[in-house]
Amino acid sequence: SWSDLPAELVAGIADRITEHADLARFRSVCPSWRSASAEHAARRRTPLLLLPSQSYSRVDRCLWSPADDSIKETPMPAACGRSFLFASPRGWTLGVANDLSATLLQPFTGASESLPALPPSFHDEYEKILRDMVWDRSPDAVMISAGKGGFFCKLPGDGGSWSAAGSSQTAAVSSITYDDGTFYLLDGPARSVTAVDAATFAVTAVAEPPDLVSPRHSWCTPESTLVVSSGELLLIVRTHLLFQVAPYGSGGLFKVFRTDSRSLAAGWSEVAGGGIGNRALFVDHLRGFCVEANGLNGVRRNCVYVASSHEMVNDDYGLDVYGRYTVSVLDLDELTTQDLSYGNLLNCMCGRFWQWPSWIMPNPH
Repeated sequence: SWSDLPAELVAGIADRITEHADLARFRSVCPSWRSASAEHAARRRTPLLLLPSQSYSRVDRCLWSPADDSIKETPMPAACGRSFLFASPRGWTLGVANDLSATLLQPFTGASESLPALPPSFHDEYEKILRDMVWDRSPDAVMISAGKGGFFCKLPGDGGSWSAAGSSQTAAVSSITYDDGTFYLLDGPARSVTAVDAATFAVTAVAEPPDLVSPRHSWCTPESTLVVSSGELLLIVRTHLLFQVAPYGSGGLFKVFRTDSRSLAAGWSEVAGGGIGNRALFVDHLRGFCVEANGLNGVRRNCVYVASSHEMVNDDYGLDVYGRYTVSVLDLDELTTQDLSYGNLLNCMCGRFWQWPSWIMPNPH
């Protein structure tokens, strides 16, 4: 009975009951509190661009928001001295040092997890292999590629090793995307997709490339992006958006192909109109993913946000070399492009050895 409990405990329970009663009363007189909370969550569903700027004297980790052109320093955990950072839409970041040591980092929670050192094949004198590598993670494993074949590591990875995945180690891999128990490996130039089981790492299916007539001009050579969402695969085939020598409508190309993730062998079907509806597509050198354009997160519907970087020379002798980050937006309704690189993003530069930026979600589900 209540009389048998200590007086301090009874008083604490009474206080908690009062607090809950006050909260219930608050909810009854302020029914908008739920909608306000939902609006706040919707505003946070905006991808941020990780800018791994690095010079000889310092290392800066910044996040740029396409919604308001703001830039904030990244609250990286203690293992922030990594030379390369690769973000993902799940909130995790892969950090890799020059000696090939690797760590999984969660900049928004401070969590980190050690991984085995990358295979020796990832090392080269100029570190271009590390810069161009791709990766993704499942709840139980990490998969990486240096452009051909794939390697996986079971989690937790401390003390483990990398093993070759069940696909041919000579097969080209331009992106790795995980979804619902499967890693999907895209060969961008060939526009083919290989499905690898995330538990056994055996190849389970292959989607052959769709029928496509390439543009006439060499500068219009299309690029391919794989998007995995809600049981379907979307293959986005588009011409390059940056540094165009002609308007997008002059020989440009944008097509969307769809297939069911459970039956890749059935092949691709072209999406009529080539649009993505009330979604926005975010693309970097690692992968592509879709975000709902909810009217609150500053994301434009039926648009493609493409993040990249390139080398710049700032003097006549070619000695002052640095990297510049760029973001372009393709409006699929108007087939026009907009350059977002002239605001605060213009002030962010990386050192002589530039890196790729990558999109990250601040509050993934």
